[in-house]
Amino acid sequence: MAGKEEEFVEAVIGWYAGHGDSWLPWRGSRDAWQVLLAALLLVRTTARQVLKVYGEIASRFPDPRSLLRASEGELEGLLRPLGMEHRRARLLKMLAERVVAEYGGSVPCNREGLEGLPGVGDYVASVVLLVACGEPVPLLDGNAVRVLGRVFGVKPSGARPYRDPEFLAFAERLVPRDPGRALAFNLGLLDLARKVCTARSPRCRKCPVGLLCGSRQGAGKASASAPGT
Repeated sequence: MAGKEEEFVEAVIGWYAGHGDSWLPWRGSRDAWQVLLAALLLVRTTARQVLKVYGEIASRFPDPRSLLRASEGELEGLLRPLGMEHRRARLLKMLAERVVAEYGGSVPCNREGLEGLPGVGDYVASVVLLVACGEPVPLLDGNAVRVLGRVFGVKPSGARPYRDPEFLAFAERLVPRDPGRALAFNLGLLDLARKVCTARSPRCRKCPVGLLCGSRQGAGKASASAPGT
């Protein structure tokens, strides 16, 4: 890992320790089912919305078999605050059925098994592998990709960063091998993108990696003093 890359990783980890949302309940879980539930609930909504329903869903359905016993109507009622409750309820039922039928009720901790489950793609599988399974893999959503693009000038060749070998190799090189540090780095990167390095009006003066940022340096003083910083 190059010097700039090491500085970036350390800065993000340090910032997460003081400013990240480590208190979110699913981030501290090592239960693959609970983490998978949260990752799917977060699709097309916000953590603020998911917090309204996650606690009750996680306590009512601590494993796939318990969710199988629920009716779709019960699930839809719980999921209504997130929107698309019918679609979400059907997906969770299908997911629970597959996990029970193919894995005896235990969510697999390998990418092939995870991506074979209903509704699970590259990103959701990576969330489970990182948070619950302790694997040092990158989390690459649009927000993380934006930060990496601004700081290092790298972008995936298409809309799916996990399918770009060169970009994925770069992102993997950044992730620390230690599981705890890998988790802090990835979650810190997501929180940094959401709170500071936003798509519009980034708060450059508050950015812990501002001095490393190729985008900010290239924009000169105008970027450093942009509105909203």
